[in-house]
Amino acid sequence: MINFDAFIGEKTDQQLWQQIREGDEQAFTVIFEKYHRTLYNYGSKLSPNSAIVEDAVQDVFIDVWRLRNNLTEKITSVKFYLYRALRRRIHLAQDKFPVTEEITLLDDQETPANGGDSETLLIDVESASLRARQIQNLLAQLPERQVEALTLRYFDDFSVEEIAGIMGVSEKSVRNFIYKALTSLRHNRQILLISSLIFCLLGIF
Repeated sequence: MINFDAFIGEKTDQQLWQQIREGDEQAFTVIFEKYHRTLYNYGSKLSPNSAIVEDAVQDVFIDVWRLRNNLTEKITSVKFYLYRALRRRIHLAQDKFPVTEEITLLDDQETPANGGDSETLLIDVESASLRARQIQNLLAQLPERQVEALTLRYFDDFSVEEIAGIMGVSEKSVRNFIYKALTSLRHNRQILLISSLIFCLLGIF
């Protein structure tokens, strides 16, 4: 079994990418394990149809391995490449599938099996679930492109320049999307988590 933490700690994304180009299955598996959950969650902002998102994520990685000999040799950001590829895949598939189900976000990390007192843990989980639903309800009121730009900037940590490349728009448009999204969210300060987040983000932006 691969020790992913140790392997990732020793290799940069660019090094792993080069190894994938050379046919290293272990490097490919590490990149897959590192990014497939975040890709799925990003895809959920682009389409509510889990079939489209799941297939698109799988197709992106299949293409990476299948076309490994033709991959760009000097890549600045593997994450950027994967996100842009996923966005293109989802948009190509949008018209092929009806919107029939609501998507569920995947946790980026595994939930510990034993996390202390079970009653306290249950309360924490229920509170987190409530906050998550409240956040999702707020985001659902925003235009899709605003949600996408906000997600890429503050949850996936892309730069404005990178977001423009992923979304295929100008940097000015990206800044407008983010500004309008944050402005809309400021009107919902009754949720403490959102309030703290927005004030923090506004300070950065």
